[in-house]
Amino acid sequence: MTILQKIKIFCNTPFFVSVLLTVFLAGPVHSEQGSIATVEQKQSEPSPLSDTEKRGWMDRLSDPDQWNIWHTSASTGMLDTADRVDHFFGDERLDDENRYTRLRLGTGLGWHKNDGASLLTEFRLRLSLPQLKNRFQIVVDDSFEADEPDKGSAISEAAKDSEPDAALRYILKHDERRRLTTDVGVRLSSPSQVFGRLRGSIMLPFSIWELRLSQSLGWYTDDGVIETSELRWSRLFWTDWLFRAISRVTWEENNNGVTPAQSFSLFRELTTHRGYRLGASGNWPETPHAHEAEYTTEFTYRQLLHSRWLFLEISPGLEFPQKRDYECTPYISVKLEIIFDEEREKKHDTKS
Repeated sequence: MTILQKIKIFCNTPFFVSVLLTVFLAGPVHSEQGSIATVEQKQSEPSPLSDTEKRGWMDRLSDPDQWNIWHTSASTGMLDTADRVDHFFGDERLDDENRYTRLRLGTGLGWHKNDGASLLTEFRLRLSLPQLKNRFQIVVDDSFEADEPDKGSAISEAAKDSEPDAALRYILKHDERRRLTTDVGVRLSSPSQVFGRLRGSIMLPFSIWELRLSQSLGWYTDDGVIETSELRWSRLFWTDWLFRAISRVTWEENNNGVTPAQSFSLFRELTTHRGYRLGASGNWPETPHAHEAEYTTEFTYRQLLHSRWLFLEISPGLEFPQKRDYECTPYISVKLEIIFDEEREKKHDTKS
């Protein structure tokens, strides 16, 4: 597949359309704060542009002082809320952007109309090595689903068939808005694979929006090259509602086409111990010839059961898979999750 063909495929995907809509919609919202506050002033005489406004956006983007201005204005509410919500709901982004030790272990039961009951298990570990100035981490990721949770043999067989990743991660760059890491490790599949990964992310704060851009590139001895691009918009509504739109596209060397995915979520904190999320998402494998597209709506209730590390999560939802002619398919999962986040603990101890 030539580069021109890949570009043509990408421009015809729902991901590309959603990115354009998000960017164009974000423009008017970004200026909303200033326009509301200066309605009377515009009716009289427009004020002259400041030196900062006269500069091009590329100049402002490369100016460290401008970054400090953006960060100060945004961190008063938007960034703090987004960070708090991500920690409470155990967002996967934190697994890749956390500098210290972080453990996320989840287990529970799921039920699907077509597949029946199953046992769900997920394990993610980021073990920081403080003697090396927190630049190195041991990374372990694994998850599996057992279709017959009442049979020990089925559970052990599912665990045996899982493909855990184990790697050594080096953090090349890490500050408030930028992060760059590289991984070298092994995927314990059958047969095992050696892999290398490079991942970078940058946060761009606006007055009422937060934009995070991330890019990852991986190479596996059997699966080849895998590349993923993600664009994540977040916006705070009132004081306890957070809206988020995530656009993602993945290209795999051994698969045809690309896989765009789009999700919209609305988070609400009821108290410091309870909250819920409303979500809708879709993904389109092997675009532009997708034949297994799937759309999902989901409601998630999450509650902190003990201290700051034991959570209960209940997630009923509906699937609309293309391969079943978009038949409405209900499902539900109930799981317990343990999250130990050393970075979060350090911040809490500092505030105390």
